[in-house]
Amino acid sequence: MTQTRFNGFMPRWIGPCLGLGLTVFAPAAFAQSANSPALAAATVPQASLNASAVYSGIEEWGKMRSALSRLQGVTVSISAISIDGALILFRYEGTPSELQAILARAGLVLTFDSAGAVVKVATP
Repeated sequence: MTQTRFNGFMPRWIGPCLGLGLTVFAPAAFAQSANSPALAAATVPQASLNASAVYSGIEEWGKMRSALSRLQGVTVSISAISIDGALILFRYEGTPSELQAILARAGLVLTFDSAGAVVKVATP
């Protein structure tokens, strides 16, 4: 049996690939068949939208964060956060108006203006 030692060297491109969840090496034993349901789901195009979240303080941020965590069919990534705003990436299937409807059901309002997409907590 041959033993391999790790010498501490790793190509720079491996870290970002792993961080993004990309598969760098997939042996044929793990390949999916063309009829696989997982393959069919992977071919559905997924849209993404960067939005600015705007809130007045920690209480409103808590409401927004709670609403974001309950979204169905939408992946939410928060890339930056401050005392009165955040940058959010939404990944979803469908159109921006469908995303607006999903967010509205969760109590959030998505608007589009000259600066881009903005998400706020809906006011009663």
